[in-house]
Amino acid sequence: MPRNVVVLLDNPEGRTMIKESCKDHGLLFAEFEELVQAEVEQTGKQRRAGLWDSFDDILDRIESED
Repeated sequence: MPRNVVVLLDNPEGRTMIKESCKDHGLLFAEFEELVQAEVEQTGKQRRAGLWDSFDDILDRIESED
């Protein structure tokens, strides 16, 4: 399995479950994936420089779309 695979996103049942949860909470699945990808890109790094900035950018974009 590749190092940066999120198991729940890598199988159909997991994706369906997450999509339903996103819908229930008013979040687009694509936005959820983007937040997860920002975290995955930092995996294995001792310092996660820029992670909070990435989260802020994504969340600010989500808020402005509402």
